[in-house]
Amino acid sequence: MLDLLPDYPRLHALFGDAVRDLPNALAEKMEDALSDAAESAPPSAFFTFLQGHGKGHRADGTPWSENRLTPGRAFDLALATRSASGITALTAMLHAAHIARENDDPGSYPSAALVDGLFDACEALSLQVERCLVP
Repeated sequence: MLDLLPDYPRLHALFGDAVRDLPNALAEKMEDALSDAAESAPPSAFFTFLQGHGKGHRADGTPWSENRLTPGRAFDLALATRSASGITALTAMLHAAHIARENDDPGSYPSAALVDGLFDACEALSLQVERCLVP
């Protein structure tokens, strides 16, 4: 009869089926050490931001803090700040494209289609800001 070992997901991710060749006591200690290390590691800024996204956080990642707002209104205002940040980033890219068009050779600056796409994105974000700010 096959002696089944407990599941060691972290060890299995590292060693694959070779985990079966380890003594159970050693595998258990290694799995515990990997688990402890994972719990003590600081959370990734990337995943922390994504978890907060959609929860009424402003572009800087902080919650909208104005008093006496409904959660829905706070979400709308936070979305407006994120959209405005997007507009700022897009206009910086458009300005850089304009400078490149003025100063570089034609092979060094973005295509007209890319610039049109940036303008379209600015327009969509501007409409989003407007929708968010209407009471």
